[in-house]
Amino acid sequence: MYNKLKTKLSKSIKSRKLNVFGLFFLLSFCFLALTKLSKNYTETISFELVFKNVPEEHHVNLDSTKKVNVTVNAYGFNLLRYSFYKPKLQIDFNTDVVLKNKTYVWNSQQNAPKIRAKFRNSVDVISIQPDTLRFPYQSLAVKKVPVNTDVIIEFAPGYDMLNKIKVIPDSVKVIGSEKLLSEIEYVTTEKLDLKHVNSNIDKSLGIEMNESFKSLKLTTKSVKIEGQVEKFTEGTFNVPVTIINLPSGVNINFFPKTIPVAYNVSLNNYKSVRTSDFRIECDYRNIDKTGKTFLIPQLTKVPEIVKSARLKQKKVEFILMK
Repeated sequence: MYNKLKTKLSKSIKSRKLNVFGLFFLLSFCFLALTKLSKNYTETISFELVFKNVPEEHHVNLDSTKKVNVTVNAYGFNLLRYSFYKPKLQIDFNTDVVLKNKTYVWNSQQNAPKIRAKFRNSVDVISIQPDTLRFPYQSLAVKKVPVNTDVIIEFAPGYDMLNKIKVIPDSVKVIGSEKLLSEIEYVTTEKLDLKHVNSNIDKSLGIEMNESFKSLKLTTKSVKIEGQVEKFTEGTFNVPVTIINLPSGVNINFFPKTIPVAYNVSLNNYKSVRTSDFRIECDYRNIDKTGKTFLIPQLTKVPEIVKSARLKQKKVEFILMK
């Protein structure tokens, strides 16, 4: 028993010697690191460039290899973080550059406050290089064109669209050479086939990018389509016939005096439709043009809330009275 305890104690001492050596080594390293980091250093830090609000109507030559080198003086503690990540500098074309001779110019002196703001107060900025960055550009043409939809809708029985389908936005800007833009009259959405629709439509569709768009840029690559779908029903009114352009002194007797008008309307608006919302006219002057012995009725007034309407009779017979 005693011998076993002695053996274990001996091993423990030997092991502890190693642990003590490792601890002293670590403490020595930390002391050395603290000593080094407590000193002042002058270092150059490279900032990667990130571009914002680049004008769409210009093809700007953005050289991703360009850097802004900032030389600073600070304690090692304050510079340690830059050993682990590369800082980025955002160049906003709305505020950080000026336009000179078809070139966007970034000046380090004018943007020095923005760069200094990226450091703590204990870091002194000594210099910023290069002094100037130049971004030449080529002017591009801009053309606004409508968005056409390629949507096929099959409604469930009794359902229909209350109004025309709405496209948001209904037009987009196309950017490119004037020659290519002259051939673009509109853009078309991706094809969408909807079946058995009985509820409102709310979809996002991408814009079809064919071969002609390879060298062009669109301000919007997708649009939203919306449509209000409701239950519809059919109604019928007997609407009076009105004769127009009847010459002075001419008396006419015609039949029928009213014509049935069938119309489709949403169930919600059914009770809002009145007979007076419709008007049927027969133009007497058409008799001389066509030589016909009857009048052709035309539905000249239909309420906006009605989806569609049709006359159930296409002729109005007449007799000239002496």
